[in-house]
Amino acid sequence: MPTMLSQEKCVACNADCVSVTDDEIKTFQLDVPMWELGEAEDGRELRRTFEFEKYADGVGFLSMVAAAADAENHHPLMTLGYKTVKVQWSTHTIKNLHRNDYIMAARTDDAYLSYLDETRKKGVVQEASEQSFPASDSPGWIGKTAEEEIAPRA
Repeated sequence: MPTMLSQEKCVACNADCVSVTDDEIKTFQLDVPMWELGEAEDGRELRRTFEFEKYADGVGFLSMVAAAADAENHHPLMTLGYKTVKVQWSTHTIKNLHRNDYIMAARTDDAYLSYLDETRKKGVVQEASEQSFPASDSPGWIGKTAEEEIAPRA
């Protein structure tokens, strides 16, 4: 279920934008509890590492986050690993965290849950298909041919 933060739009930031306060951080962290608050080279950041079963799943998720980031013109640092994607949100123009970072962290969480749901659905469909039509079965018609239906059994 999407959080309230994930429903918000990012605002354009410049050097005059105000950083989040410590009280806001406490409140926002309730919406994104899996995100770690940390120090980066140029200020504070939010960071989280997402895990996947396959490398390709991480690539797919990274693409989803990239599209959402591009739509809001707020871009994270993302690191693709073998079965992981590390995402780091910060606002470099103010060298600190902005509400936008929390909005995008919440959207990233939503994207992760959505991606996992899609992956599970595909897995369930594939599994059901493989059970119905095992790979060892030869492809083609399943059932009796018209001749078998008509021909009396001996």
